[in-house]
Amino acid sequence: MLIKEKIKKIPFIKEFLESLNDSFIRHKFVKEEITKIKQGENILDAGCGSQYYKKHCSHLHYKSQDFGEYSVDQKKGFAFQAGVYKYGKLDYIGNIWQIQVEDKSFDNIICTEVFEHIPYPIQTVKEFSRIIKSGGKLILTAPSNSLRHMDPYYVYAGFSDRWFEKILHDFDFEIIKIEPVGDYFSWLKIEMYRTMRNHSLFSKLLLLPAFLFLCFKKKTDVSINTLCMGYHVIAKKK
Repeated sequence: MLIKEKIKKIPFIKEFLESLNDSFIRHKFVKEEITKIKQGENILDAGCGSQYYKKHCSHLHYKSQDFGEYSVDQKKGFAFQAGVYKYGKLDYIGNIWQIQVEDKSFDNIICTEVFEHIPYPIQTVKEFSRIIKSGGKLILTAPSNSLRHMDPYYVYAGFSDRWFEKILHDFDFEIIKIEPVGDYFSWLKIEMYRTMRNHSLFSKLLLLPAFLFLCFKKKTDVSINTLCMGYHVIAKKK
């Protein structure tokens, strides 16, 4: 096991393995955006869950929000999460589209991989518009397609860039940046890897040639627009 872990840390192998998990790309994006925020400003981690990004907000006044009711189950879904799910201490408990704070309470809001679990995503954007200050920064990530996870709180498979452009505009946000994550070929590669990892040696041998083929496919505008794994969005409240 020790040798296996050392192999995983070899730079080009580490980079390759990270490419098979879009969470590495997302964490890098969010952490970089948090570091750009001016020291002393406040930030709301909306739908914070386990508060992964709290440790990167030491220069900010961090507040957390979640409904706080998710617990691990395995009723549905091939990729369903197992194990123990732990929340941190929550400052605001309740619906993300009905946060009990005054208007213009926050300088910044982060909301990562939450919208697929919200029955009212449009009302949530409206609520963010209410509670963020003019000029405030919204850091938002969401899948464009996803496997079932965190059931029964799984409502949408994902959102397109057109959805963000329309809804954020409707509620007085200006999009500063919107980045697609991956493309059609990388999506196929990741799902093929997931299948090989979780099934028999026969499946590994059968799928390996196709997996290697996909590893060398180049991104194009067509492959990104056809299908990607999600979007990273930075928006400013007008």
